[in-house]
Amino acid sequence: MKTFTTEKFGRFVVMHLGKGELLIESVQKEIDRLGIKSGVLTSAIGSLRKVAIHIIAATTDIPVNEYITLEGPFEVGAMQGIILDGKPHFHIVCSDPKRAYTGHLENGCEVQYLVELSILEVEDMKLTRKPDQFKIDYIDYI
Repeated sequence: MKTFTTEKFGRFVVMHLGKGELLIESVQKEIDRLGIKSGVLTSAIGSLRKVAIHIIAATTDIPVNEYITLEGPFEVGAMQGIILDGKPHFHIVCSDPKRAYTGHLENGCEVQYLVELSILEVEDMKLTRKPDQFKIDYIDYI
């Protein structure tokens, strides 16, 4: 286990995405524009008309992922994650009228009506993700 700490926080950013916008792509564009290198996704709610996620599909040493893309009405109940080295790593819990879904967000999620999210910028954390011997990206210093 590794632990990383800081006591320095920067901006608190609130984003509103509108109908038809791409979720991760829009957030990444804003992270780049604002120059956010590290942060925490503190809240995210809204609705989607297309969800793209991946989930683990096996318990082997080398990760096996299943990529899922679904279309229809989805309510976003929660999203969580962190930003390291300017890259978001977000997971989602959402549902259609019959079932719930959870997984790692991928490009291609489309907003139906709106998505509201907030990010707390973290300063003085020079962290990134580096692959280990199993090709799993773990947090480490830049």
